Amino acid sequence: MQLISVLGCIGKADSGGISLRVAFESAPLKLRVSKSSLSFARIIHVYVSMALLLLMLFFAVTGITLNHPNWFSQADQEPKREQVPIPAYLLPVDTQDAQWRLATGHWLKSEWAMDMATADIDEDEISLVSKGPGTYRSLTLDLLDGQAYVETLEYGVVAVVNDLHKGRNTGTAWAWILDLSAVLIILFSLTGAYLLLPQTKRLKKSLLYMVLVSGSCGLVYVYFVP
Repeated sequence: MQLISVLGCIGKADSGGISLRVAFESAPLKLRVSKSSLSFARIIHVYVSMALLLLMLFFAVTGITLNHPNWFSQADQEPKREQVPIPAYLLPVDTQDAQWRLATGHWLKSEWAMDMATADIDEDEISLVSKGPGTYRSLTLDLLDGQAYVETLEYGVVAVVNDLHKGRNTGTAWAWILDLSAVLIILFSLTGAYLLLPQTKRLKKSLLYMVLVSGSCGLVYVYFVP
């Protein structure tokens, strides 16, 4: 109800020619919260902020690298190509044999960190693709000449951290890290806002800044984003 009163006062003030700042400062806003809840919120806010410190810096820096890829672009990377013989114990090749598939899967996992379950199997070749943060690898097993052809691309450190920021090709464990980070950021934001409730002057100014910044972002989106 207090927030509605503030907004109503703002509307009246604007219609009378009074600035938005004056409207916020003159609007009645009295909120009561218990000391115990404030103490609990302060503890959560402090410890969550420390837990998030490096993560927030990471996401802030990688937000810049993502937004300005030309600043950090590298010359076109040349793929690293390798040719190795298929191990003798995997010959002759029999793609229909379960034991052969199992043994080949172990070899692919140990040598190239690739999963046989994702393989595309044809009559004369087996092909696999593996993607990781900032990396791409393709492997082809030529069943006719008994050779394995591997091509690896590494796009550099910036590409790695950008993929970590986006959660692209990072696996389930990193996805949980991103989800946990999001929950902690929500807690950090809500507890910070809660701590402002008994501080009337700061709360009014904070609401003003929130409205101005959010409104500015909305205007940029409406008028400048294609």
